[in-house]
Amino acid sequence: MEQFSDLLKTRLKDPAYDFRQDSFLNYLKTPKRSYKESPTVKDYVDISEKDLERMATGLYKPLKPALKGREYDVMIGNGRIISKKEVSGVKISNITDVLSELPSVVWEKKGKEREEFLINASWSGGYFVKIDGDKSVKLTIDAYNDGMDSGSEKNIILIGKFSKVNLVESRYTEGEASGNPTQGKATYIFLDEGASLEYNYLQDKNTAVNDITYVRTFQEKSSNFKIFHVNHGSGKLLFVNESTQEGDESDYRVFGASFSNGHQAIDVRDSSFQIGKSTSADIEVRGVVKGSSTTIHRGNIDIELPSILSTGFYDSKILLLSKEGYANSKPALIIRNNNTRSKHGSAISSVDKEQILYLESRGIDEKTATTLITGGFIESIIEKSNNKKFVETVQEYSKDINF
Repeated sequence: MEQFSDLLKTRLKDPAYDFRQDSFLNYLKTPKRSYKESPTVKDYVDISEKDLERMATGLYKPLKPALKGREYDVMIGNGRIISKKEVSGVKISNITDVLSELPSVVWEKKGKEREEFLINASWSGGYFVKIDGDKSVKLTIDAYNDGMDSGSEKNIILIGKFSKVNLVESRYTEGEASGNPTQGKATYIFLDEGASLEYNYLQDKNTAVNDITYVRTFQEKSSNFKIFHVNHGSGKLLFVNESTQEGDESDYRVFGASFSNGHQAIDVRDSSFQIGKSTSADIEVRGVVKGSSTTIHRGNIDIELPSILSTGFYDSKILLLSKEGYANSKPALIIRNNNTRSKHGSAISSVDKEQILYLESRGIDEKTATTLITGGFIESIIEKSNNKKFVETVQEYSKDINF
């Protein structure tokens, strides 16, 4: 990372320099994970030092995706806003254009993990969205990255008091993809008192791309955050989603789905960190594994000592549809007071043969029966989304599973 130290002093010397420098020091002080945690750690998705160096030193080139025929409110190419529509009560900007205007709380959040520290040190683009209080907003963001480029982005979303927001963010690859580029992003969401956000996140990048994503949400009193995240693409994927519920009576709900095939390696981590009183967290994740791919679900329900009268539930289920595939699920509870309700569960299985036989007895062939069962397994989670287009896209992924 000697090359990055030089870049930090030159290319990245901007109003966020102190934040970048502190983040980079945290990265240097955080050792790479050893294999002592458990015997299964060796099977975790390995984001190599070479991958990270490509991301940290990469510089996204200008990218202008084709706009015709696409429905969006904001179009992003390689971390820069290409086109946007006016939305009442919403400010949308490139983050690099508003660095001096960002509230201090943004610079206080440097992350928790090694890869995240490096993203927060190296980002060269990203978006800033601010939504006024007492607004009802629907927003669609389509983001494209060049399949040959490595780099990173930082995104900030601020939602004012008592606003209700439905946000759909889709991530794709533009053009040819090769060379195993590593693309990282850190999205930090701040929900003010009484604010509500439904965040529909879809990632379907080319499998030549390594993708590292952190979504961190900070919730004030009586705020509600619901995230539907779907990961369908990327060769190596690290997706980390965690909400810090500082406000009393805040609610956090996660509905996640992942599809892996071929040689894909997917690591999905969803966690709650509950501090406020009477908070609730409910995490449900589903995965489908085919080919010689790997899918791992990990996450914590962390209820701190002040968080009395709170609840936390984590449920992970993975369908393993190939003898060559690998699946692992490792939920955990960290409960620091005894005035709470919490539980976790996980299951890894193949398609139930009795269900297939039942459908075959109704005249449905085995391939169609398996597709129907798999589709229902995923759609039971995603159909709770309030965005029709998002649900339909995931349904198409389920139909396209080849057996």
